[in-house]
Amino acid sequence: MMLALSSLPAAAEEAKDKDECFAPVTPVVSLDYGSRYTDDSVTRSDFDEKANAEVDKALGPVDDFITDLVRESNRALTRKADRATQSADCVLNHLAQWAGAGALGDLQTEAVQISIPSRLSGLAFAYGNALPLASQDAQRKALIEAWFKAQALATMAYFDEKAPPRASANNLRAWAGLAVTRIGLLLQDDAMLSWGEQSFRTVLCDANPDGSLPREMERGPLALHYQIHALGPLVITAALLEQDRQAGLFTACDAALSRGVDFMLAALAEPQRAAQHAGVEQSFSAPQPETLQGHDVAWAAAYLRFADNPELAELAKTFDPLGNSKYGGSQKLLWQQNLPKE
Repeated sequence: MMLALSSLPAAAEEAKDKDECFAPVTPVVSLDYGSRYTDDSVTRSDFDEKANAEVDKALGPVDDFITDLVRESNRALTRKADRATQSADCVLNHLAQWAGAGALGDLQTEAVQISIPSRLSGLAFAYGNALPLASQDAQRKALIEAWFKAQALATMAYFDEKAPPRASANNLRAWAGLAVTRIGLLLQDDAMLSWGEQSFRTVLCDANPDGSLPREMERGPLALHYQIHALGPLVITAALLEQDRQAGLFTACDAALSRGVDFMLAALAEPQRAAQHAGVEQSFSAPQPETLQGHDVAWAAAYLRFADNPELAELAKTFDPLGNSKYGGSQKLLWQQNLPKE
């Protein structure tokens, strides 16, 4: 389930007009669900409709909470003085409630463990957006950051020691790397930042010469879908580390990131390019083709901040404004321009 900014839960919709913080959300501490895919799906591309619905239902409260938090954090970035602080405090107060309850502390299955890092990324972006504008509260800050630290360390340990071989090196590892990188920047933790960079390299540096990612090309009809899904956290990680310390990831591994983007663009125009790797027709060229969504390429704003790609820029224009809660909401706001304050 992708977190698009267009999906605004009712609590935030009501708060938007009243200039109030959205209502408290019960912290989700324990999650227990299985795979979205059928047991016999070797390529992990055949969805089990019942299981898929169960996963969405279990993650729904978490995803809605993240969408609300990120939206409020974006409001903080575009508001003046006291109103900005009001929105920022809204974000931090909600996060403190979740941190105090030990939210996301009981992840009971492999499927849960590998799907939570992308949500952790969204939570960390919301906090990072809001923190500089919030009122000073050392106790609240310490509580939230201790929780983020524990989450990051648990993520690192799981993907280093327990994750299945494919998940430890594919788009799921890229999402884990992004979450740990964003938290590492918040905490100024060099070990976390190094782990985030290494995760980037683990996922990307064995890209095929044409830019396709081998582990994503194993995903049958969803190979191109997962190429796109992997590029997002890879691009945002590269942008964060370039902004913070000029890590040079945009040119790393023989410019693998730009090759990966070029392959995506070429395969969107001609899905057969991905089909040649996957061995089957792609979801983007099926009888009822998958349609690219704005949140799928929201990362283009960060990419274009540090690299030139006219074709990607044209594609991004068709989805403007670019937004994805897992990357902190409005990407134009975060990467491309300073908006006037309300």
